[in-house]
Amino acid sequence: MKNYLLILLMLCASSLAHAQSDDLFREFKKEPCAEYVVIPSYVTAFGKLFMGNDPDARMAKKVKTIRVLDMEQCPDKVRRRFERRVASLREQGYEPMVRVNEDGERVHIYVRIKNGTARELLIACSEPRECTLVQITGKFTKEDMKQLIDEQLADKDGR
Repeated sequence: MKNYLLILLMLCASSLAHAQSDDLFREFKKEPCAEYVVIPSYVTAFGKLFMGNDPDARMAKKVKTIRVLDMEQCPDKVRRRFERRVASLREQGYEPMVRVNEDGERVHIYVRIKNGTARELLIACSEPRECTLVQITGKFTKEDMKQLIDEQLADKDGR
């Protein structure tokens, strides 16, 4: 019986957290042709049960929820509006972490920090014909972020 109550509580908590989704997702997920996917906390918690102890799993275990919004099929007008809204994220408490502009492709990675811990990563990618927004929530320390960046740079350099 306690297990059923715990599962019910987890479902309710994830529903409440989802109800407080930020304005960017709320605005664009209703656009025609937009695709919106949520991996709620109870699903990520279940997945953590099957992870090992390698460095990638250690970082993945810190993820609470993931939301993805894909607007590849949306009209140009919607994609331009999305790019303007992404440009205003700094005013909404996000700190820019990485910005890349190359050959018409733009990637912006923002972080929201609370008490010295990164609580949310927001990755916005836009190209002339598509836009994608990914939100990852959890608790990530500065050391976690540094390790992730170092690993990605090492992979890119072929180390």
